[in-house]
Formats: sequence, C-alpha cells, structure tokens
Amino acid sequence: MPTDPTVEAQNLFERGHKKFNDGDFREAVECFTRAIQLQPNISAGYRYRALAQLELGNRIDAINDLDSAIRLKPDDAQLYAERARLLYRQEAHADAIADCDRALKLDPDLAPVYALRANCHSVSGETNRAFADYADAIERDPANAHGYRVSRAELHLELEDFDAALADVDGAIAADSRLPQAHLTRGLIRRAQGDSSGAEADFTKVIELEPTRVTARLARAMARVAIGKYLLAEADCTAVIEQAPMMAKAYELRGICRKNLREFDGSLQDYDAAIRLSPDSPLAYNLRGGLHYQRHKYNRAIQDHMAALQRDPQDAGTFNQLAWIWATAPDPDVRNGERAKECGTRACELAEWQESSYLDTLAAACAEMGDYEDAVKWIEKAIELAANEQQEDYTVRLMRYRQGKPYRITPPVD
Repeated sequence: MPTDPTVEAQNLFERGHKKFNDGDFREAVECFTRAIQLQPNISAGYRYRALAQLELGNRIDAINDLDSAIRLKPDDAQLYAERARLLYRQEAHADAIADCDRALKLDPDLAPVYALRANCHSVSGETNRAFADYADAIERDPANAHGYRVSRAELHLELEDFDAALADVDGAIAADSRLPQAHLTRGLIRRAQGDSSGAEADFTKVIELEPTRVTARLARAMARVAIGKYLLAEADCTAVIEQAPMMAKAYELRGICRKNLREFDGSLQDYDAAIRLSPDSPLAYNLRGGLHYQRHKYNRAIQDHMAALQRDPQDAGTFNQLAWIWATAPDPDVRNGERAKECGTRACELAEWQESSYLDTLAAACAEMGDYEDAVKWIEKAIELAANEQQEDYTVRLMRYRQGKPYRITPPVD
C-alpha cells in the first residue's frame, strides 16, 4: 500500500526538526527539501529550510526560501521579520527596512523588529529614526530592554555622546551584569573618554564571560598599552594571535609592546608579520619606521615612512616623521632641509596649524635650511600651543635657534 504523501511529508518535516535541533543542518535541509517536494504549498517547509540554510552560511538560499514562504503566507509577520534579519546581514538595509515595515504593520508589538529597524536606520545614517525605534523596542519589551539599550548605547558612542552612551549601558548592566556586549561597549566608551583603567576592567569582564572572544582580548591589550602594562598587553596579543593568526592588528600591537619592553628583534618580527598580512595598511610601515628610528637606522626609517605615505598620502603624522628625520638626523648624508621643510609644512597644513609637535618639526626644518627667523617664529607658536611638559624642550630649542644653531638628534644609548 503506497504511503500517504501528507503523512510522509509530515514525517520528513519532523525528522528535519530533529536533525536541526541536533545540529545536523545538512541533513535537516535534505529532509525539508524532500518534504517540500511532497507538499510544495506549505509555507513552513520553506521557512524552516531557510533557517537550516542560514546555519550552513547559505544566506542567499535562505532568502530565496523565505521569499517562497512569504508568497504562500503573505500575512505572517514573523516571515517578514526573519527575511529582514537576513537582508540586514547582507547589508541590504533599505530592503530590510521595507520588510520591518511590513512585519510591524501586521504586528505592531514585535519589539525585536523595532530594534532591527533601528539598526538599519543607524547604519544608514538616519539617527533620529534609529533612536525612535530603539525607544519603541524598549517600551514594548521591558524584559529585554537591556539588550536594546546596549544597541542604543553603541549609536550614542558612534555620535560621541558619551554621557548618554554610559547611561544606557550602565542601565543594561544593572539589569543583567552578565551581558558581554554591554561590558564591551562600556569598555569602548571608557577608552574613548581616556579612562583606560576602567576600559581594562570592562574588557576583563567580557573575557571572564566569553574567554575566547578575540575582540575583547585585543581591546584589553590596547587599554593596557595605554597605561603602560606592556607585559600583560603582550600576553593578550599572543593569545589573540594563537586564536586568530591572520589578524595583523594583533602583531602591530604586540610589536608596540615589545618595542617598549626593548625586545627590538621581536618587535621587528611582529611589524614584518603585520606588513605581510596587511600590505596596504600604512600603520605597520610607520610603526616599523619608528622602530628603525629608535635604533638609529634613519634611512630604513625613511623608506618605511615613505611606504606609509604611498598608502595614505594625507597622513599628517607620516609627513611629520619624515620631516623630523630629514631636519634633525645626526648624519649629514641623511639630512635634507628642503624636503624636511616641504614635509613639515604639509603636516602643519593638514593639522590646520594647531599641532604643536608639527610646528616644532617645521621650526627644526627651517633651522636646517638656515632660516632661523622662521625657526624662531614656528617654535614660539609651538610653545603657545604646547602642554606644559612639552614647553621645556621647545624652549631649549628656541634658545638654539636664537643663537643660530640647528637642532640635532642625540641618539640614546641602547
């Protein structure tokens, strides 16, 4: 006696559910596919195959299945919500917003859809609409408001409204202290405010909650570098590299740690690795150039800073580094006053003549050219803008320029 197709489809559907719950997503897709072949007009078959496809990373197939499910059941708000989430992950933000609108028209109380639409508005630069949607999500779903507040805090952080960002994330942590994303966000806020010790504490909490979270460990390393905990920061970077050996940023940061720990060979190896992994990034070249400078290898430093400048022709810091070496290097074969003045002027232009260290460099370049009148003018301007701890050095150089003497690097003893 032949099997009833409806019964067979139901059996396949139930088997697909079991395989899905067991994590066997390929077999789940196969079961749902066979069920669909037997009953192609049942929306649920496409919906659940879409979820299994998503677990396999097949986003396009998942969207296609949700398209089919919606055609069969166009009044199901949850289907539009699920397709909106997929479209958001595909960075199709306008289409995701349209699906959120359809879902909320069918069911105005879907708080997660307000939050999703807020995320879409946020990345699209429509911040007022994003804030309105976050507020709706928080109001309609108080039990999960802490999650929505973290997302809103991230938008406040992006807009540099640190007080509002902290208010949201502190509220989220008060509601649930075990939210890794909340602690990560608060750490980023604190770091942006210059509170590196507070940031370190938050990133440490994230790592306690999620020991394998690479981004938190790298963020903690950055905070530790800022407060001079180079050994601990180096250990964090090494742990990140063990988990993610292709992450150039981890090598850059570990190179900084090792340089400060005077492990120069290890630092150079890290910068070399960062350049191999990210050859178009100017930062690693500048870092390696700075290491060569510290080791008095001025021509190598120039080569690296030039390579950085090729990758970012508008970086004031790179122009300043080149100008400083060409103006002040102890080796006359390295110095080049004309190029120093050209690069120093460009650095000051890019910084709108408001960076004291760049004005200091330009003054040194003018002195190297023998133009002591301009050297005095620029170093006096640098002194006006400088913090107290810089003014002493600048005043010493001012005295030299008034005496008609250039400034030269005095290489430190390694």
